[in-house]
Amino acid sequence: DSIALTVAGQVAFMPILVLAARTCPIGVEATMFASLMSVLNAGSAASGALGAGLTSSLGVGVDGNFENLPLLVFLCNASSLVPLVAFPLLESVLSGRQDEEE
Repeated sequence: DSIALTVAGQVAFMPILVLAARTCPIGVEATMFASLMSVLNAGSAASGALGAGLTSSLGVGVDGNFENLPLLVFLCNASSLVPLVAFPLLESVLSGRQDEEE
């Protein structure tokens, strides 16, 4: 079971790596990859801490209270949509990269 989840996670991460390769300046690919990985790890740690804080602040699971669980699930899922606001920036970065290569 964990093998299948690991493989699926790696396949799902591939588009991010492709975008990172397309947007990084020529000659600093390794630095860009290391920076991307450090931001990813920091984001993962921050999301775990924020999720735990939100769970605690909503009182979910305290003394068997799951009254605010639907709100917690909604907030966690809605927060995963926040990076979508960066998509317009990605287009400008990629078009600038194509101009560099020509």
